[in-house]
Amino acid sequence: MKRKLFCVMVLALLALSSVSSAVISQPAATVYLIRNTAISTEDLIAQTERYNSMGMNVTELDVLQTMINDEVFLQGAERDGVTISDRQLDQMINSIYQNAVQQASQAGQTVTREQFDQEVVRQFGSVEAYRDAIRNQAIVQQYLMQERGDALSNVPAPSESDISSFYRQNQQTFFQPECVKLAHIYIAKTGNADEDAANKAALEAVYADISAGNITFESAVPAYSQDDTSKNRGGDIGWLTANNTSARQGWGDEFCDTVLAMGAGEVSPVLESLMGYHIVKVTVHYDAKLLSLSDPISPEDTTTVHDYIAQVLTAQNQQAVMAQELQSMIAELRNEARINILYRGNN
Repeated sequence: MKRKLFCVMVLALLALSSVSSAVISQPAATVYLIRNTAISTEDLIAQTERYNSMGMNVTELDVLQTMINDEVFLQGAERDGVTISDRQLDQMINSIYQNAVQQASQAGQTVTREQFDQEVVRQFGSVEAYRDAIRNQAIVQQYLMQERGDALSNVPAPSESDISSFYRQNQQTFFQPECVKLAHIYIAKTGNADEDAANKAALEAVYADISAGNITFESAVPAYSQDDTSKNRGGDIGWLTANNTSARQGWGDEFCDTVLAMGAGEVSPVLESLMGYHIVKVTVHYDAKLLSLSDPISPEDTTTVHDYIAQVLTAQNQQAVMAQELQSMIAELRNEARINILYRGNN
């Protein structure tokens, strides 16, 4: 199936190819805007295999047009003074790495820089190829903004009718599962049966004092909890939703289901999780429901469903305008360039 691939440059990092400028014996095409650059048949075949490995089902002639677009666009950016320094590139890649670290942390995992680089090599073949892809992506965005900033800044906002229609078509996706906000007094398991039994007994004594009114849950948290992250904020550990698989893997189904069954203001006896022993206080309990347009998108977010949909539709409009402006710029640059297509294709 043939289709234009120019917009892939903006929407996916993998789309920007690294075109060899060396003189080769069998070029697939040559491109001249500020310099003569040959696109090798070898690079073309490798890039085609790469696209098809992503399930794009394209021909070599399709991909050749994209590689020409990439080359003429990057030459145009260089001609018109758009560059990305090594320092800027390092900052971009470090930001991507920090985002990966944060996402892994939210899933209870860790990502080292070595692991990050290994994944880069697996996907791109080398760290340098990855750096080229990131640099070229940034050049595309900067060049587009420099040349077509007015059009990109005047993206039409979605109408109320658009927002309502999107909500009706996707209403089932705006489902909030049952959830609770909880705090705890926590002692971690040690792996030593005697120590764990003693720690559990100590927490049971704390619960007895709370139940008797001798101490409040809030005052017991800093005195007895071993969770240094939460003990200075009243034991608050945020929200637990019924479909939180990461929490269930970390704490266990029995613990999660027991907490989800608690009412707002209720304090539990000592509960055992896979990680340790807890006295839990539920501060808020929401039953499962379909969210309305005026509801917050999640318990921890002030953004409403209405505003979230508006953001999604605005982003879609921005992508459409960006693709249109990119196509227009590429057409103009191709008209200015001398392009010689030598490859006739095998398919």
